[in-house]
Amino acid sequence: MNQIQRICKRKIDISSSHLDLLEKIFKKINLVIKGKREIMYSDIINLIARENYSGKLYNEIILWCNYNIRQGKYFASI
Repeated sequence: MNQIQRICKRKIDISSSHLDLLEKIFKKINLVIKGKREIMYSDIINLIARENYSGKLYNEIILWCNYNIRQGKYFASI
């Protein structure tokens, strides 16, 4: 079993450093969608991919978003 599968099998928790980064991401997404709808987990993933962000925190946020999407949750809330 690879590392991603192990991480997805357990509940993924978000730390304070993740929350700070997520708040910045939420602000950027809100500028784009201008409050017309709720922010979705796929919006977060798309922003990270489009802006070409990389690093451990970004990878963990993507895993967290994918985990929530697989659980049937589509709208992001922190």
